[in-house]
Amino acid sequence: MRRVLTINIYTGPFSETGHENEITPASPILPKSSEMRRRRDLSLKEAWLKKRIQKSTESRSQFNGIYVREAYRVSDEEIRFVYLENQDNNINLQAEIPKLGWQPVEWFCFNASCYDYLFCSMATRFGSIRLPQTSAHQPDVRLRPSSHHYPHTLGVCLQPIFFFTDWTVIMQFFESWIAQGATKFYFYLHSYTWQTKKVLDFYKDSLGDGLELLDWSDLPVHARDKGMYDRDPNSRVFRHGATAFMHDCMMRARSVVKFVANTDLDDLPVSSTLNLPDVLEKVSTRHPDAAQFKVDWILSHQPQHWDSIHNAKDVNFDLQSVRVLKIENIRWDYRVSKKMFHRPERVMHFDMHSVYRNELAGEKNQQYTTIEMFDNSDLYFLHLRRFERHLMNPLPVEYNNKSPLTPWSLEARQTMRDLEQCRREAFGSILDDQNQMCQQSSSGCEGMLTAGVPFIKTTQTWEKIPKIIFKKVPTHLVVE
Repeated sequence: MRRVLTINIYTGPFSETGHENEITPASPILPKSSEMRRRRDLSLKEAWLKKRIQKSTESRSQFNGIYVREAYRVSDEEIRFVYLENQDNNINLQAEIPKLGWQPVEWFCFNASCYDYLFCSMATRFGSIRLPQTSAHQPDVRLRPSSHHYPHTLGVCLQPIFFFTDWTVIMQFFESWIAQGATKFYFYLHSYTWQTKKVLDFYKDSLGDGLELLDWSDLPVHARDKGMYDRDPNSRVFRHGATAFMHDCMMRARSVVKFVANTDLDDLPVSSTLNLPDVLEKVSTRHPDAAQFKVDWILSHQPQHWDSIHNAKDVNFDLQSVRVLKIENIRWDYRVSKKMFHRPERVMHFDMHSVYRNELAGEKNQQYTTIEMFDNSDLYFLHLRRFERHLMNPLPVEYNNKSPLTPWSLEARQTMRDLEQCRREAFGSILDDQNQMCQQSSSGCEGMLTAGVPFIKTTQTWEKIPKIIFKKVPTHLVVE
C-alpha cells in the first residue's frame, strides 16, 4: 500500500507575482541583477580557493591514472564520456573507432578552475569524440534517439548514497516526488544497509522501469594502498565523484526525460499547484530557449523521532514540524546557492548550484538560456537538514527491543556523527588551513565509521586505462 504524504505549502517570504529572469551563461549581466550579486559572492570563494590551491601545489601527490565509465552517443556526430584524473595531469587521449582509425579526444573541465572542490585533486573531465557525418559506423555505446517524444516529463537524478543508514528518508524522497508528478528516477548507489535495500527493492517493484538503480563504486585501488592518503586515488575524490555523477545522469536522461532535477535526499520540491510537470511546462512555453530553471533552495530543519519507529508503518513525515531558518542565520554560501531543473539535451557543464556552459540553440549560434525563478512561490526547494548539531556530542540512548529494525536508529545516529566528523577530520589530520586535505572522500571517511554496520557495497564500475578500456564497447581509449 502506498503511503500518503501530506504537504503544507510554505508561503513566504515571496513576492505576490513570481519573478522570471532569463540569462545566458557567460554573457554580460545587468549590474543590479541577482545573478550579478551571486557571481560577486562566488568570486570571493574562487579567490580564496585559488590562494589555498597555490599553497598546496608543491606538496600534492600525483595520481597518474585515468578512470572512465560509460560512453554516450549524444548525436550522430558525437560521443561523450566522463572521466576522472589528477588535475595536474597533461595526458592526451585518442579513441580508436572501427573503420575510422584513431580519432582525437577533446577534453573539457566543467568550470574555469578545472578543480572539483577544495583539495580534492582527482578532477572531473569531459571527453568528446567527433564522428564524420558521412560515417556509416555505429559504435555500440549508449545511444539516445533523436526524438521530441519524451517517455517521462519529470525525472530525478539522486547523488550516490554512501554509508547510508537512514532508510526513512528514502520513503519521504520517493513519496514527495511521486506525489508531485515525477515518474523517472536515477538512483545511484555506493554503500548502504540491508534495511535500505529492502526499501529500494519495494520501490523498484512498484515503479518498474521508472526506477534505475545504478552502481557507483570507488575507483579501483590495490588492497595494499586502500585507505592511504598518498596511494589511494579515492582519498582525493570529493563525495564519490559528485560532479561526474551529475553529468553521467544527465547524459542518461537525454531524450528520455524532458525535465530533470539533480538533488540530494533531503531536497523537497514544492510547486504552487503540487504539479511540478505542469509548472515546468508553462514556464518552458514562456521561455522556449531555456536549458534550465533555477529556483530558491530554502534551508530548513526537520526534527527526527527515530526512537518511536519500530517498523516502516510508524514512519510519519510531519512537515508541520519543519522550520525555515531566518536568512541572517544562514551561512553566506547557502544564501546564494540555488537548485535547478534541467533540459538534458540543452545543458553541457554545470554543478549542483551553477551553470557554466549550455548547448547551442539550433542555428542561433548562442547558448540556451537559464531562467531564474527567485523569490517565486510557483516553484522552489526546501532543503531539509535532518541531522542535528548535537549529534557531535551523543545524547544517552537506549535500545528498543520491540522490533528487529530497532538497532538501525543507533547505527544511524553513530554513522551520521562519524560522517559529520569526517567534514572536519580525516586520515588523522584536522581539515584546516594548515592541513589542506580533501574533505569527505570515501577512503577518508570509511576508516572513521565506528558503528560496526555491515554495509552493502557496489561492485567495481570504473575502468582504469590503458589497462582496461570500455569493455564490451568497440570504442576504446589509449594514452598518447
